[in-house]
Amino acid sequence: MHTGGGGVGSRMLPPKQLLTIIIVIFSTLSFIKLLLLTSSSSGASSPRSPAWDAGGGGNGTARSALAAKELALLRSLVTARAPCRLLVFGLSPQLLALARLNSGADAGSGAAAATAFVTDSAEDADAARRVLGGGGAARAGSVAVHRARYRDAAAEAWPLLRRARGSPACRRPTGTVRKSGCPLALTSLPREVLDARWDVVVVDGPSGAAPGEPGRMGTIYTAAALARTSAAAAGGDDMVDVAVHDVDRTVERWYAWEYLCEDNLVAAKGRLWHFRVGASSPPDAFCNTGPVQIL
Repeated sequence: MHTGGGGVGSRMLPPKQLLTIIIVIFSTLSFIKLLLLTSSSSGASSPRSPAWDAGGGGNGTARSALAAKELALLRSLVTARAPCRLLVFGLSPQLLALARLNSGADAGSGAAAATAFVTDSAEDADAARRVLGGGGAARAGSVAVHRARYRDAAAEAWPLLRRARGSPACRRPTGTVRKSGCPLALTSLPREVLDARWDVVVVDGPSGAAPGEPGRMGTIYTAAALARTSAAAAGGDDMVDVAVHDVDRTVERWYAWEYLCEDNLVAAKGRLWHFRVGASSPPDAFCNTGPVQIL
């Protein structure tokens, strides 16, 4: 009797039944994990309006927000040059606050500040209009907001760079960027952007956060071209400061090396690089060194 009872108590399940139970357990766990991921993804991709306000205290969208140390570097850069001519690709409350910082330096100075923003977001442009006080051209004093439509998705970065390297039109510009034949040049921007001389250029747009979204290839190339022509227009003595955000991403990093040049890099904080660009470089190239090898 004792032996029979022990046999029943210690009897194991048949292998086939045990395998079925294991499969059911793993399937249940996988289904729960899928539900959690879907719920998290839906929450992250839901529309979020930037916290726009007159003080520029919001962070814009989470993916484009500047970290505190990055914003501090930008503020110190603008403060050192203010009042100056400031061009910003991208628009958020953080960036809009730079215009106030630049314009605030007008007092007691003989120079006048001018700030221009370029954005492809209708929502951000409308929010900036409200902050700036309205107006069809989104102007308020020395601040202007321009809409742009970017042609190329981030996924096109490498084919574009290969074509640009083989095109004489994409070499260092000698005239106005508006007349450039390089496919990377944003020639559809207003003349008051392309024909102006800039002291500081910031690249934090367009998004470029996914392969199908507009990439920053054109804005980085155009920023570099404008910096070169602005420095040359100043007689070659003045330098133009260019800041590029999100350099942890491959497109931003490689295009910055290609057109803003490693030897021009003077500061870095987090995902923000600060270049200082002058007029001195080879007559037919952006950088003193050869093109960066893309592996």
